[in-house]
Formats: sequence, C-alpha cells, structure tokens
Amino acid sequence: MAKVDQAGASEAPGAGEMLERRQRNRQALILSVLMLAGGITGLVLALTEQEGAGYFQGAIPAGVAIALTILWLVSVIGGSIWYMRHIDEIEMAAQIWGTALGGSVVLTLYPAWLLLWRGQLVPEPNAHILFALLFIVMLGGYLAKKFR
Repeated sequence: MAKVDQAGASEAPGAGEMLERRQRNRQALILSVLMLAGGITGLVLALTEQEGAGYFQGAIPAGVAIALTILWLVSVIGGSIWYMRHIDEIEMAAQIWGTALGGSVVLTLYPAWLLLWRGQLVPEPNAHILFALLFIVMLGGYLAKKFR
C-alpha cells in the first residue's frame, strides 16, 4: 500500500509491493483460465445433453467425451503445476492441508460405504457423491487453514 504524507502526496510502491501485486494478478489469471475451462465444460455438456436424461446421465458423443477429458486433464494437471509455481509457502501449506484432509475423508468413508452396500444396508457407492464430498472437504480444509 502506498504511503501518504501530511500533504497528501504518496510514495511510489516499493519493490515488494509491486512483486506482491504481480503475484496476486498472476494467481487471478490462473484461476480465471481454470474457471473458463470449467465454464466451457459445463456449456458443452449442457448443449449435448439428451432430452429427458437426468443430471450427468445419458450418453454424449465420443468426440465430445474425448475433448472434455483432455480439457479436464490439462486443466487439473497443468493448472495445478502452473498455480503451485506462483504461490508462497503459506498458500501452499493451506492447499496441501485441504487436499490431504479431503483425500483422508474419502479414503476413510468409501470402504465403509462399500462394505455397508455389500451387506445390503445402503445404496451402492456413488462416484458423484464421493467427488462432491472430496471437493467440499478439500475446500473447507483449505479455507480453514488459510483464514485461521
């Protein structure tokens, strides 16, 4: 933040402030590109949705499936590498904590759900629910660590 003297004139931002601003802008660019990839995926899935099919049900054209799979893999792998190269150690620790927490929850609950399903006590494990749970717990763990 620029300093202001008594007369209201401000000093030029220092080198550290400029570096922090550039890093924040890079992070915003990375997240914007990844959100755009997610938006493209959602749009394409909506446009190719079969009438009468439920949410994430029904077939999509093979070419669309391949293209969206490539977009997903490039976004997740490339975006993670790109993002991790431009964050500090505090942000990295929060990301790792959230990821480890989410993975631990899914690795703990899936076998229990599977065993209960095999005993005919609960419905079959659902990948969509597990993925959503993973994402929600990862985000919650990240936010708890970041803003604690």
